[in-house]
Amino acid sequence: MTEQASRGHTVSYFFSGRYYPWLRRPRVRRWRLDAVDMIEVVGSPLHDHGRQPQLELSEPRLERIFERELARVRPDVVHVQELAGLPSSLLEIARRADLPVVMTLQDYFPLCSTFKLLDSAGEVCLRRQIGEDCVATVAAESRDPAIQFEGTIRHAVNRRLGRLSAERRERLILALSRRLSRLADSRAVPADASAFQRRRDVNVERLNRVERVVAMSNRVAEIYALLGVEPERLVTMQLTLAHIEKLTPRRFVPRLPVTFATLGGGESEPKGARLLLEAARLLSPEARAGRFRLLIFGHVAPEVRREAKGVEGLELGTAFAPSELGAILDGVDVGIMPSIWEEAYGYAGVEFLAKGIPVIANAMGGMTDYVRDGETGWLNHSCSAGGLAELMRRAIEQPEEIGRLNAAITKKRDSIVKTLARHADEMDALYDDAIAARAAQR
Repeated sequence: MTEQASRGHTVSYFFSGRYYPWLRRPRVRRWRLDAVDMIEVVGSPLHDHGRQPQLELSEPRLERIFERELARVRPDVVHVQELAGLPSSLLEIARRADLPVVMTLQDYFPLCSTFKLLDSAGEVCLRRQIGEDCVATVAAESRDPAIQFEGTIRHAVNRRLGRLSAERRERLILALSRRLSRLADSRAVPADASAFQRRRDVNVERLNRVERVVAMSNRVAEIYALLGVEPERLVTMQLTLAHIEKLTPRRFVPRLPVTFATLGGGESEPKGARLLLEAARLLSPEARAGRFRLLIFGHVAPEVRREAKGVEGLELGTAFAPSELGAILDGVDVGIMPSIWEEAYGYAGVEFLAKGIPVIANAMGGMTDYVRDGETGWLNHSCSAGGLAELMRRAIEQPEEIGRLNAAITKKRDSIVKTLARHADEMDALYDDAIAARAAQR
């Protein structure tokens, strides 16, 4: 948005933001972020993403708010980045206003209430009839329903009570979140299989009335087409983040231990936490010999943190800001993308490549767009811990291969790393295309 505003575009961002359970109706708060007009819906009834399938299709109060804001802003094009906290009926409202609509697919939320397209058995779900399994999958999901208002409380407490110690602030945040969670739970309406099935079916219908649907990887486009979105509406466009182009490539220097790292792989089982633990255990002889270490940066789930204590060669890093990433990756030889879901793209893999670091990734999802065997890294075709351990062992035993890939990635960096300016050029062209497509239908 900042890049678009710098080009002279007038940018307004309509989004679901802070949530206070005691509010009886949603309201709008307008503010400015640099040159961007922020239109924040405070108190959206859609606070428990994926567990409210009826509201995620239609919510009259949010629809009226959106209609008013469209009339006020009068945009040339509506670009939907996500629908978490908003009903998909907003797509229809923009269409009725005769506005061209572009929607970016950065996950599988329109198709899957739990975002990751995994069923109740933990397997990738590519079925069209999903209602009964959705009930079981959502019931088993560990995501805290209080996450929306915990974030709201965290923002308010840190902003207004900064004089308190970090420990006291955290206790206060968690205590308030638990109380407010009980209030929200008391209003929850249980959903049945038909509600989840209808959510999927209606969302596919609505995507098929959007001018352009942007998939952030080839695999995302394949999956949405397989599950009913018309291929002629789909455009594949890899996205980027502003800090990636600023990362400076490092030159690989052979040494022991060989350092592997993951950014966020310890967050959950779908992100690959279990795979990392089991692979590290399989490599315990190499760890005892001081031949490798595996660093897990970013958030680490408590259960993973407990198990990691007994695993040789495994080291837990800390959370980090984008500005700190370059220094963190200066000490890394090989990156790992261990996700076991159809990762929509995986920016972490591109961050490794921007630093000239080859990547080991499971052969699934959007990761295959940039991890190519023998060119930018190695693909784990079995997607198993044994397969990951074998590829890591090969890198330990053949450090010259790390050096070769490091040199090749650095040489081709301009074609691998997309600048924000180039991405903005693509978006301008896409908007022109969507506007022309809408005009042709009049």
